[in-house]
Amino acid sequence: MRTLVVTCLAAGLVAPRTVSAQWGIAAEIGVARFGGSSRDTSGTTVGPYRPTTFELRLDRGLGPARVAVAVLRARTGIAGERPGLAVVQYDIASLWEIAPQVSFRLARFGVGVDVRLEAGPAVQRWDVDGASRTRVAARAAAALEWPLARALSGSLRVSGLVSGSVFDAAETPAGVERRATRRLGVAVGLRFRL
Repeated sequence: MRTLVVTCLAAGLVAPRTVSAQWGIAAEIGVARFGGSSRDTSGTTVGPYRPTTFELRLDRGLGPARVAVAVLRARTGIAGERPGLAVVQYDIASLWEIAPQVSFRLARFGVGVDVRLEAGPAVQRWDVDGASRTRVAARAAAALEWPLARALSGSLRVSGLVSGSVFDAAETPAGVERRATRRLGVAVGLRFRL
């Protein structure tokens, strides 16, 4: 966390003084695919199953750099999966996630079409069948943003995240190995420049 704060401050100090800072607020809807969480000796994996995600992000732009705080919400089922088969119990888990981020413009095409890279930590609050637990994760994303109107832009974001297993040690029976939980998400959204 200290490294993130130092990086954000450095980006703010290095940004050219002729560039005015801009605030933005964004809303996104997406889908996520999880991997990992737990695996038994037969190869069956158990973990969160393909939720719809909703994310709000408040950002501050400083030239090509941006600092942001994103809040993500998802309700998901838990699935046991093998190749070609998934048994899902829906609406048994929920996720709240808060993620401070730093992003940089990697490339600009045409009139305002930007490719951005983002990274930062995330703190997750899982509720699985009434039991809460907190996980810390690493999150990265690539985003494509394009102008729609004077202060409005659209976005397509592909993100990845790695955290500790969603399950606690006491929840996994003998012969089941807890694994890191991985998430790959794709989202579309709108950003309004304030």
